[in-house]
Amino acid sequence: MSLIKVGIIVEIFLLVGVFLWVRKLNSKKSRQPSLSKKIIKNLKF
Repeated sequence: MSLIKVGIIVEIFLLVGVFLWVRKLNSKKSRQPSLSKKIIKNLKF
């Protein structure tokens, strides 16, 4: 039982973390034009 509870808690934290990360990415996207982000991705590769 304790393992299941720990797993559920970890999953909730992961979901919250991903949700916050996606929100952060979206806020950055709205500030910068999409072209500059594509150029940055191309430079990384």
